[in-house]
Amino acid sequence: MHIIIITDIFGLTTDIDLLSASLSTELTRVTVIDPYDGYKQTFINEQAAYDTFMTQCGHERYSSAVSSAIALSEDEVVLLGFSAGASAAWKAIDQHLNPLIKHCIGFYPSQIRNHLDVIPCCPVTLVFPCEERHFEVDDVIAALSSVKQVNCIKTSFYHGFMNSLSDNYSLIGATFFNDKMNDSSKLDSVEIFNRI
Repeated sequence: MHIIIITDIFGLTTDIDLLSASLSTELTRVTVIDPYDGYKQTFINEQAAYDTFMTQCGHERYSSAVSSAIALSEDEVVLLGFSAGASAAWKAIDQHLNPLIKHCIGFYPSQIRNHLDVIPCCPVTLVFPCEERHFEVDDVIAALSSVKQVNCIKTSFYHGFMNSLSDNYSLIGATFFNDKMNDSSKLDSVEIFNRI
């Protein structure tokens, strides 16, 4: 299996390094896609990270990078995205014809609200925060409820809860979901988060 991790606007972080290492096994290859082509960044705050993301990458280019990584994979693929990375993965699987894509997992994909017309080519699990500043989470979940193969989970955590650099980091939330994902052999299953 090939797990493709698509980072948030912070790019490569210690959290991503730890997640990648925990998912990598003899049978599982892990690739990390970030907005900065593998160069670690240091940001003074989230706004600086967002501004840098928009000037150096942007949403369209990020989605294209995910599509390219999928196209290059010769193994079964699981996409694991965070924030902008989750939204990029969502767009990349729109009507894609690659049967190797087995599951797309997206944490707090806020830009998805602008792409509710996507028809995913594989099962999708979207993990939403309890609220978002720019839209009503419940409205997006309701809109996605009729989309085949899409499972939405609304948490009690805030956008960014998996990233220790985020203002909304939650040790409890990150630990819970990292523990669920710890067995990389189960990431292709839509039931990975069923006991929440």
